[in-house]
Amino acid sequence: MIFFDTNILVYQAINQDLHKQQKTTTLIEGAIDKNIFFISPLVLSEFIFVLSKLKIIDEQQDKIELYKNFSCDKIDLSLVYDSYNLCIKNQICKHINDVMHLKTAEKYCTKLITFDSDFKKLQPLTHTKIEIIGEVLPENS
Repeated sequence: MIFFDTNILVYQAINQDLHKQQKTTTLIEGAIDKNIFFISPLVLSEFIFVLSKLKIIDEQQDKIELYKNFSCDKIDLSLVYDSYNLCIKNQICKHINDVMHLKTAEKYCTKLITFDSDFKKLQPLTHTKIEIIGEVLPENS
């Protein structure tokens, strides 16, 4: 399974950059076709937040309905606590949502895809492959 970060869904839904929208559409459709697309409830919540903030939530209802089918059904308290502990240990608590995404990806997926270069600093903390669109970070052994 491949974990898709919120920004991938946002770039696909909103034409801010045609190249990024085409790239994310290809990635998402390909992963859905191969049954390897995965998001968390937190990603879905963040996606809804962005759509609401931009006042385009009504026109994106179909995507919300589609994406909810590819998420685990709950936020896992143990993953929240594991994320908290990793944040405290590495003094990165301002990135708690990214760490939650990472911990969820570790549990359910082999790879996480994002546009967010902040994930570079998380790669040494995980065995999960992180792909930042435009570059691939090496896996830890």
